[in-house]
Amino acid sequence: MSALRARTRAARVGGWALCAALAAAAGASRADLPVEELKGGTRLPPATPHRLYVMDAAFNHLVDSRVNLYDGDSLKFLGLVPTSFNGHMTVSNDGKDIYVMTSYYERLNRGKRIDVVEAWDAEALTPKYEVAIPEKRAQALNYRNYLRQSTDGGLLFVQNATPATSVTVVDLKTRKFTDEVTATAGCWSIIVPPSRPRGFASICGDGALLTVDLDDSGKPSGQQRSKPLFDVEKDPIFTHTENVGDTFYFVSYQGNVYSADIGAKDVTLGESWSLLDKSGKDRGWRPGGYNLLAVNRANKRLYVGMHPNGAEGTHKTPAAEIWVYDLTTRKRVARIPGQGALSMSVSQDDKPRLFTIDGGNVNVYDAAPVAPVLKGAIKGAGETALQVEPQPWAGAAK
Repeated sequence: MSALRARTRAARVGGWALCAALAAAAGASRADLPVEELKGGTRLPPATPHRLYVMDAAFNHLVDSRVNLYDGDSLKFLGLVPTSFNGHMTVSNDGKDIYVMTSYYERLNRGKRIDVVEAWDAEALTPKYEVAIPEKRAQALNYRNYLRQSTDGGLLFVQNATPATSVTVVDLKTRKFTDEVTATAGCWSIIVPPSRPRGFASICGDGALLTVDLDDSGKPSGQQRSKPLFDVEKDPIFTHTENVGDTFYFVSYQGNVYSADIGAKDVTLGESWSLLDKSGKDRGWRPGGYNLLAVNRANKRLYVGMHPNGAEGTHKTPAAEIWVYDLTTRKRVARIPGQGALSMSVSQDDKPRLFTIDGGNVNVYDAAPVAPVLKGAIKGAGETALQVEPQPWAGAAK
């Protein structure tokens, strides 16, 4: 027994010595390494016109919504901005900031509510400042026209719903809440015309468009109401709209296109026309989706998500096809597979790309040809994402 104990003790001593030697060697190796200093994150490379911002509601864990950023050329992930409870975002006119409207609750999903507008650096992906706003902002799915910057860049407009509708105004220079525009009661969405530096329009329940202009202090200075643009009972429209200059295009559930020039004091309504062929061969096809339109302004092309067998209640059906129209001739010039798109956007540079999203995956098309050509896909770009935005681009037509 004594010999066995001696051997065991020797083995233990030898093991301890080996461990000590290894630890000493590791310590010496670590000592040779420089001490790491945390200096804050790195900056993204300069934005290209195909940088993408994917607003992901993260519907199954809504308190954790976020904006995911991707390179639309390499299809690589760049980073993210957290947007808390059902956040909404828009990229600033100059592309330097990401504006977010969101809510915070004391107990994550209950308790005292605080609504804020946040400004994030679009390259560092770090917060710059926040502005407290009334606890009224719309907690809804992500439509582009729920958070918009004024044309002159000085104001941010926030869609409210309590469910009464109004618009919160934030002055981005003083970084303060300035007013709540209640004249928009009964109207919905925020449309910003290029020729109205500090104004917006909204779609009202009787089919008319209400325009509101604001003064230097961010207070309403005047408003006008147009004649009805559409028949709310017979041919309701999607609230999503796209523009060429001050002319904005709207599509109805039945497949009709309405337009309005919102730049002047008095809104001018255009003549409506149908997306469907007059021969009747398109019978049953209807538009569907969320942010379901895109317009390339230089080429004056309209892209619309369409589905067959349309009926009452199918207006959010994913796109079986994407139809392309020449806005000058009002003729369809192409139709391509829709890949189940629910929303879309198009870049405005000289090498345009069409981006569609089906809730999770982003498809990237070369939009220079009349019929867009699929170039690739970003798989899992979001969990439940209904908004994809390209980088605002200097020199693009308004």
